[in-house]
Amino acid sequence: MKRIPLTIASALMAVVATAGTATASQYVAYEGEGFSGRSVVISSCGVSNIPYHGSYKWYGDGQSGRMYNQPNGQGVAHFTLPSDDGAEQRTPVGWQSIFIVC
Repeated sequence: MKRIPLTIASALMAVVATAGTATASQYVAYEGEGFSGRSVVISSCGVSNIPYHGSYKWYGDGQSGRMYNQPNGQGVAHFTLPSDDGAEQRTPVGWQSIFIVC
């Protein structure tokens, strides 16, 4: 059985680990209107509650975002943000949660 030196094995593991990494779509929620105040970036697959509702920016990079007017993705999706384009709104939004489809 051949032995691979530890440094080569570590380098191969790093390449394999990053090969599966992809850029994800991002929803940036802002506390205030006009993209002001505190903000949070949501990019996890599945349901996330949105803590700020003052304005938002969407960076579609492969996954779409289903928007809900209730927490925890409950009820009917009221809008779908595109998987291949950006969107933004400078004024308050009523969305309470997002489901990023991965």
